Amino acid sequence: MSGPGRRQGGARHDAVQAIARRLLEERLDELTSRALERLEAEEPAYASADWDPVQKREGMRRTLELALTRLAGGPVPRTVSRATEDVGRERAEQAFPLTALMHSFQLDLRTLWEAVLAEGRARGISADPDFLDGLIRVWEATDANSVEVVDAYRRTERDLASHRTEVRNRAFTRLVLEGEQDPSIVAEASTLLGFSENVALTVVVVESVPTGDPAVSQVDDALRRGGLLRHFGWMGDELLGIIGHGRRDEEAMLAMLRPFAPWRCGVAEVPGLALTARGIRFARAAIRSSAQPGVRHVEGHWIGAIMSAQEELTGAMATGVLRPLLELRDRDSIVETLRWYLDLGSVAEVAARTYRHRNTVGNRLQAAEEATGLKLSRPNDAARLVLALAWLETDAGARFRATMS
Repeated sequence: MSGPGRRQGGARHDAVQAIARRLLEERLDELTSRALERLEAEEPAYASADWDPVQKREGMRRTLELALTRLAGGPVPRTVSRATEDVGRERAEQAFPLTALMHSFQLDLRTLWEAVLAEGRARGISADPDFLDGLIRVWEATDANSVEVVDAYRRTERDLASHRTEVRNRAFTRLVLEGEQDPSIVAEASTLLGFSENVALTVVVVESVPTGDPAVSQVDDALRRGGLLRHFGWMGDELLGIIGHGRRDEEAMLAMLRPFAPWRCGVAEVPGLALTARGIRFARAAIRSSAQPGVRHVEGHWIGAIMSAQEELTGAMATGVLRPLLELRDRDSIVETLRWYLDLGSVAEVAARTYRHRNTVGNRLQAAEEATGLKLSRPNDAARLVLALAWLETDAGARFRATMS
């Protein structure tokens, strides 16, 4: 019983293979024409594609030849072995819809299925169960083509996306490094990044955020949902970004950037693409305004940003003011009370905010004045204290404070 079963299985395969060989040798051009006509009639994307008709026909012919060769069980000629690779790559490069490409291979299957079945009918075997079972190989051959085309298409899509990203990143890097000196670089960045040269930008700098951290995609998703054009790229250990902020106010923008709060993140605004480098400098200054993590807009941290910009000069002034203050026994509470007073300007308000008695607040302020020799009632003296305390929050200030511990 097993012997006849093997012969029947072999017979059905031989019949399908023989039909495939005949179609390949005698009817390939006819099947190519039929498949193209069906494709033009049933797939609008192909019908509207502005391609060279000769190349379109040649691509169809090669994929049908490959499917029939596989079905016939013979060696695949080198001239057609890359047919699916070439078609997948070319359609991806043409930005042709993948769904339409898949539909074309479904139509290929129908064309070959009908041709093999018609040949079986002509040979009087179309109703034979073994022959009908063997038709599964038509599906297998066209499915193999389809899988290879999709793989090539997606691989090319990834390569193209990677190339576009690389080109855009190079344009962004040149904009940051050379855009202030060369208008042609700004024009190139405008074209490649999709920003108008005169667009109002929010510029973002984040220190040391890992490339794969979820915060990066969370911010990108928030900006995308807000309909905001953006570009981010790494330079060294910094993530730099520009965002066309449209009518978004500062508070709304900072909310979208909140996932960057675990790192030091600086934000600034500039009125055009050519000023991107200035925005990055201002954002970096906002970062330097504090040694602590967080998202800081330079507009709210001008004093700290300025105090961090020229360490030698600002450091000399600030350490002269702060050294006697930090030598006091209750320095932490005195510095905290002094900050509150310089922010609010009223002993009563400071007492209410910090839940301290007014006399306690007054005594701490008096201790600060005696230690520094500065009077809070004098605008110049108060300004020096404001600047010194802002400097104390910077990296340089944090290092100085550590030496006073």
